[in-house]
Amino acid sequence: MSMIVHVAQAPGQSAVAHQHYFIERPCRILVIGSQLKAKTRYQCLLRHISIAGAMLDFNAAIILPKHFFLEIDGFNEEIGCAEVHRSGTELGVRFNMLLAQEFLSRLIRMQFASGGF
Repeated sequence: MSMIVHVAQAPGQSAVAHQHYFIERPCRILVIGSQLKAKTRYQCLLRHISIAGAMLDFNAAIILPKHFFLEIDGFNEEIGCAEVHRSGTELGVRFNMLLAQEFLSRLIRMQFASGGF
């Protein structure tokens, strides 16, 4: 699986690589409609994540807008995302803001508790 999303680069800055964690967790993509009303939710699977982005398994036939939200099962947060890579069912996203390390720690603990490691 590609690690393209784990290199965050802003225009005029050098690339920064972030530590990534292999997590297999159901999640949803939330596409926002006009006047900020939820439009559509699509099921997907989180494969790995860093503080800057994630790699998802997603239906290759569904067309997404450039920006959307990601909801990870077990968390109430909606994470703003932008698509940065797509190849077949592989969907790489960059988060609009870096995730807090505490969020990743909770996600890793949940994965460990469920027997995922």
